[in-house]
Amino acid sequence: MEAIIGIAVLGIGVATTVGALTKINSIAAMSRNSTGAYSVLMNQVDLFQSLSPFNPQKTNQNPDPCSGATNTAQIPKDGCHGSYPLYDMTLTGSGTWRSLSVDGTTFNVPVYQYKDPNNNTVVVVNGQLSVQVADLNFAGTNPSSGPFQATFKITYTFLNRNYSFTMSTIRTSDI
Repeated sequence: MEAIIGIAVLGIGVATTVGALTKINSIAAMSRNSTGAYSVLMNQVDLFQSLSPFNPQKTNQNPDPCSGATNTAQIPKDGCHGSYPLYDMTLTGSGTWRSLSVDGTTFNVPVYQYKDPNNNTVVVVNGQLSVQVADLNFAGTNPSSGPFQATFKITYTFLNRNYSFTMSTIRTSDI
């Protein structure tokens, strides 16, 4: 009888340990995805802060190398990748989101990538990246000299649950 009770207690302990390790692994996977999502957003914030020229109150005199357009506002916009822009810092209006790409060929943005060592399959968690750019124009000038707020959002699905993260930054004109 003592042996049966001992085996039962041991079995409960093993089952509890396996359940706890499975939950910890799930939390670790969600944390890796969150870290990847925030890295994508931080890269977009850095890009928004560094692209030049950023002078919305001025116009370009030279033709755009991709679209050939002239007299456009000096706001960075990727016109070379057609339907899949890498960046577009032009104003979107309230509540309007614009999709962005990281490779110029698709709107899928890899949030996390994992290679299974047992069978060499690669699992990729893809998300959708979008931006909303607003002119805050606190001074009320026309044309506006800003500041401009860019809000970046990434959404993805992992284990049949939807996740969404946002990050914002503010930038003023370069002049």
